[in-house]
Amino acid sequence: MWSFTAYGSILALFSLSLSAASANDQRTSDSSGDTYDYRPGSQIPASRPPPGGNWLGFGADVYNNHWAGSDSLINIASVKTLNTVCQKKYEPGLSAAPLIEDGVAYYNTFGGLLVALDYENCKEKWTLNVTDLILRVKGNSDGVLATGGALASRSTPVADGRSGKLIDTLEIGNHPLAILTQSPTVYNHRVFFGLRHGRLALDWTADMIPPEANFSGASVWGSQPSIDPIRNQVFIGTGQLFSLPDEFVECQDANKHIRVQTEHLANEPCLPRNVYQTSVLALDIDTGEINWYRTLGALDAWNAACIPQYFGGGPGNPPGPNCPKNIGNDTDFGMAPAFVLGSEYTPGQKDVIVAGQKNGNLYAFSAQTGTVLWAINAAPGGLECGLSWGVAVDKDTVYYTGINTDRHNFTLFPSNETVSNSIFGAVNLKDGSIKWQIAAPRNMSSTVIPVVVNDVVLTGTSGRWEEGSLYAVGPGDFIALNKFTGEILRDDVLDAFFHAGIAVVKEYVMFGTGYGGLEAPQNGSFNVLKIGSTPPASGGDAGDADGSYAELEQKKEQLAKGKADLRKKIEELEKQADELERMRDEL
Repeated sequence: MWSFTAYGSILALFSLSLSAASANDQRTSDSSGDTYDYRPGSQIPASRPPPGGNWLGFGADVYNNHWAGSDSLINIASVKTLNTVCQKKYEPGLSAAPLIEDGVAYYNTFGGLLVALDYENCKEKWTLNVTDLILRVKGNSDGVLATGGALASRSTPVADGRSGKLIDTLEIGNHPLAILTQSPTVYNHRVFFGLRHGRLALDWTADMIPPEANFSGASVWGSQPSIDPIRNQVFIGTGQLFSLPDEFVECQDANKHIRVQTEHLANEPCLPRNVYQTSVLALDIDTGEINWYRTLGALDAWNAACIPQYFGGGPGNPPGPNCPKNIGNDTDFGMAPAFVLGSEYTPGQKDVIVAGQKNGNLYAFSAQTGTVLWAINAAPGGLECGLSWGVAVDKDTVYYTGINTDRHNFTLFPSNETVSNSIFGAVNLKDGSIKWQIAAPRNMSSTVIPVVVNDVVLTGTSGRWEEGSLYAVGPGDFIALNKFTGEILRDDVLDAFFHAGIAVVKEYVMFGTGYGGLEAPQNGSFNVLKIGSTPPASGGDAGDADGSYAELEQKKEQLAKGKADLRKKIEELEKQADELERMRDEL
């Protein structure tokens, strides 16, 4: 992970009242696989979001499973009729998934705007110049919105969802480099944030490194914390360390040539106590106390100084002076887990959580104990590789993007094809077996988080890969897959780099393009697609859209036609060459 100093925390904010859910698990499943609690007054949501046309948070709901609601109309047949009906451009663009409720999409841009859009009419209701990451505080009848700070900000503005009026701002991190990259989760009048640096006690704070310890790192930075309403706990994932005290470096030096360590035949002897690096944790919602944790991997210290070729140096230069002596593998959990209610499709019918790691491993854990129920290597690992930001989970399958920025060779199942770019995959929720894997088309790279809706997976590519570049170069593509086979159903060129979370409500699909993170800012847009619709003509009623989407599609068709014409011309020239060869032989 690209942090530089300090350490991470998980915060609980804005406590009003909270009653713990009962630990008695009294649920049933219908034929669709959706799980319901049948106790009187139960507050346990079904695995699949209910109908209502809402997308409430980065991961769709408190389970962070990126599964569209049961009233969504997107499927294999209808996805082919999606057309862009609204496009709003921003400089720079946006990447966080929108929050959608009651016909309004709330989203943020890397330029610091918070926008409320009536997406059916493509009209902005209001715009507020605040910062990143939005989530509605459910259960608050006043329509309050809680937002997290953008890159280089540590505050939590709160705005009125009806008018956009700023209600209050609260600083939640006091370190000069503290930033928020994790979307908040709202549950029972609490807001849960992960912080990449700093600490603050509001309701409670759970530090991933003890304040007196001489470590840095273990940040909480990806995806959206998920909720287990049965055990009243919240799940997070953490990153690697940035630096180590001298005594732990000495421990590494003393053990790195021992066979049982080099061949991973024994547990890591140098892991510190109460330092939760590269871990998955379950925390009590009321107190922040750690119910259980699992650290996956060895002591891992890495920071951006370890790759000087991307920060002013060259590929042949040594690491910078702040790079740890024993360079770790940067094996973050760059996502919070997805929580899955137990059913016939989960291991042992247990409640589980599913999370991916930047080394390419995908895991299912017991929600009760943290026991690893299955683990597979789903994609190549490496710098900015593996699995990050999130997965999608429906009743029986986990869907993921394997990033593979380092361009490692990887053999796909079941085709046995070897590829070296990003991949899309599906894994059996019950036992971790791979159902299918495909390469991102045209050798493209992807950091897009998949969404599952009915029989379709919606995903995309971020852009093309270029030698020497850490990041993909846009434009990216919007892609729809058959969720049972991985077959590409559609593949549309977008207007810019695509790193966004996708949101789906009823007949609509929404996402942003562009970026403004560590790399140079890239302009982009907020896009609204609708099934069975006619794309607006250039200059029509599509907000400030200028027909760029249609123009790109037209250009794509023209290029395809030109390619076909060129192939035909080559065939004609080859025939002429053959004829000349024949005539020469006759002479």
